[in-house]
Amino acid sequence: MIPMHATATADPRQLRWVVSPGNLPPGGTVRHAPGPLGALLNGGVIDELVVRGADVLITLSAGHCWRDFGDQMRDALGEALLDPTGWQVESSDDRAELAEVAAELLAGPIGALAESHGGSIELVSVAGNHVTVRMSGSCDGCPAAASTLYEKFQHELRRRAGEHVTISCENDSLPFGRKLLSLLVRRA
Repeated sequence: MIPMHATATADPRQLRWVVSPGNLPPGGTVRHAPGPLGALLNGGVIDELVVRGADVLITLSAGHCWRDFGDQMRDALGEALLDPTGWQVESSDDRAELAEVAAELLAGPIGALAESHGGSIELVSVAGNHVTVRMSGSCDGCPAAASTLYEKFQHELRRRAGEHVTISCENDSLPFGRKLLSLLVRRA
């Protein structure tokens, strides 16, 4: 059995199945999956099946619930992942997916971390595989901001959207003197 676990998303009909990266087909919308997972997709139980980064997003069709299909879906996904050649995936717009993942993280755990310290992180743009953010409040100029951006935000983006993702912060272009001044003012 391939190790995996499910996590909730904002949509109650959708679960995000986190799978070890070496076991996934290419990213995109799944048009055909092998075995029982394919039968659930073709039978209308699954509304949408998407592979993104190290995740498989499964959205159930209206009228179906995870309580009834959770165990069956886990087993079907595990079996399908053992047959990587049996998947037919339509590649999707990586930029839109990356923007969606970045926005979800900033509205969720990464944004909550910044807010807990009196700051905020805003998504500015997504260009190709590069995400640009803006830090404000106490995050702007904070010495720990780099840790939040690279060790937390970029790490999670890469886990969910692929290792090719890079990030930068608009605020990084501030002159060193202004950054130093902001640190001195905080200590005073």
